Amino acid sequence: MPPAPWIEPPLDEHERARAEQNLFSDHREVALGARVAVFAAPGDGGGAVGGAAGGAAPGAAAAGAAGAAGAAGAAGAPAVGPFAVHADLGVLGPLKLPAGFTWVGIAGERDDALYVATPEGALHRAADVRAALRPDGFEQRGSVPGATVWDASGGRIAAAVGERVSVSADEGRTFTSAVVAPGKVVRAVFVRPDGALVARVSAAGAPSRGRPAPAGRAAPPTGPVVADTFVSSDRGRTWSRSTFQPRTVERAGSWIWNGDPVCPAVLSRDGRTWTRAASVDLLHDRPTFGAALHLSTAIRARELGVLRSALVPQAPVPPPSSAAAVGREPPCKDDGKAGGIAGGLRGMFRAACEGALCLLTDVPPWPSPTRTWIAAFGDGLCDPARVPPGGACAAHLVRPPTFAVVDQRSGAVTPVAAPEGCAQPVALRNAAGVGVLVCRAAGGAAALFVRGAEGPWRAEGSHAFPADAIERIVAAPDGTLLLRAETPSPSAPKRAPLQALVRSPLPLGAPQAWRRLVVPDGVAALPAPGGAALLASSPAASAGALLDVSLDRPEQPLLALARGIEVSHDLSEIDLQDGRVRLFVRPELVLGLPGQRRRPPTGPQDEGWHVLTHGGELVPEAPPPADERR
Repeated sequence: MPPAPWIEPPLDEHERARAEQNLFSDHREVALGARVAVFAAPGDGGGAVGGAAGGAAPGAAAAGAAGAAGAAGAAGAPAVGPFAVHADLGVLGPLKLPAGFTWVGIAGERDDALYVATPEGALHRAADVRAALRPDGFEQRGSVPGATVWDASGGRIAAAVGERVSVSADEGRTFTSAVVAPGKVVRAVFVRPDGALVARVSAAGAPSRGRPAPAGRAAPPTGPVVADTFVSSDRGRTWSRSTFQPRTVERAGSWIWNGDPVCPAVLSRDGRTWTRAASVDLLHDRPTFGAALHLSTAIRARELGVLRSALVPQAPVPPPSSAAAVGREPPCKDDGKAGGIAGGLRGMFRAACEGALCLLTDVPPWPSPTRTWIAAFGDGLCDPARVPPGGACAAHLVRPPTFAVVDQRSGAVTPVAAPEGCAQPVALRNAAGVGVLVCRAAGGAAALFVRGAEGPWRAEGSHAFPADAIERIVAAPDGTLLLRAETPSPSAPKRAPLQALVRSPLPLGAPQAWRRLVVPDGVAALPAPGGAALLASSPAASAGALLDVSLDRPEQPLLALARGIEVSHDLSEIDLQDGRVRLFVRPELVLGLPGQRRRPPTGPQDEGWHVLTHGGELVPEAPPPADERR
């Protein structure tokens, strides 16, 4: 049987260091709406990433906060592009944002429209996140010439130039402006969904950054820019100095606050007073949209309606006078009760075993990474009402996660939907350039779908195999695949049969590509070229002292390679290399459970790899030639 036509060679050593990395590790939330968030990283095509003037944290959904991207990312890091996460649609991207953008925002009374500003102050709008996927999805609206800081939320967009803040209530077509504080430059502006606004302006005598010292004078002081905070409760028409002057300001959804989880101060619903009574748990107990923007082979999901958005949690109610924050904020006194990171060690225990039964504890290595990697985003959804007590959200999906075809050389990420007919994916495995998706079918059977670098998902049948028990995938050099179920415990009084699914190296979507193997007393299974499988079993009555090895080939009788092999030491691995069956002999016996008696070892005690001979004996493998050892 020829090698699989879809097979890909392993990545070289240099490329392997970047395999299966988190391509979104540098992405930050640059815009947040009611049901969608936008994420971008340096190198995504826009202005420099940074925090807002006045102290907004990098990545916060705030005016003047990160423009979406820098001129270049980290050295050697692939440019994935800006992506969005929608509460209902999942992960979408890469977005086609106008070139050279300096800011991205989300606003809308009914729908989350995307807005992008360019360096000259022009504003562009896409009706929704799906429109932003098209090169022609953005249309130009109004402009605020010279604007350097922006924010948007609810039905309003704000921009600042000099001492003025301009506000639009008609989707960016027109703007009205007002002076915040005469003679003071607006460094940041924040818009809440209900229309309340906050501006940060340079305080009198504040140091300026980047300005050379006048001749004969000392250089101006460096360090944080001192700023005053002004508020507007009439949608930007008039401004007044805030009764509370926080050291920093940022916006997290509908919270405009000081960003301090130990000593929080949050602007209340009246748009004027600040409260110390708001619980930070309301903010931090809700996962962000960014939790979905992580690629892995795990099937992950979240409950409906739990995300932090531009509307949830709501701004807190006005405080009683005893809980109001007033005056200039002093440094917070941390009493040490703010919590900490609790860690622990989890012990790892290996089940007691003897002889050939120790092969049940063998964990085959993952297949070598190739250029194509099929992964899943963490954006699946479950309905908590349908999850039984103690059940996992990801096991009861109302919407499967979005998947992705990843080019591990270029870093390109192409989101793809789950295959039709797979409402409940349970496992995703990759080998030799193809992804194998296992879905739970009727009765818990395994419905298999495969996908490579090209083309759609291809269904490859449903099999009477426990879908939820898939443990690992192993590949032969020609593309023969083996999906192994969880192995029975070697110390169990009565071992269940070993089960596996083997795929011949046929084109993707080929009928009858998979076959099921059930091996009574089985202890190991490996794929072999030509769609075959190497099987090892140990008769239950021998307690691991005997080993049988056979070859299972497509549409041919089982071929016994050796029977009744005497095993006097524990075997930890089995391998198939250049047509030879190899087994690894442990150097020492593993202690049994308390009260268990181990039979004394007999025969040679050579540690390391042993080769199975035609006569059914295990002999130490000959060492490689001297030049190969060097």
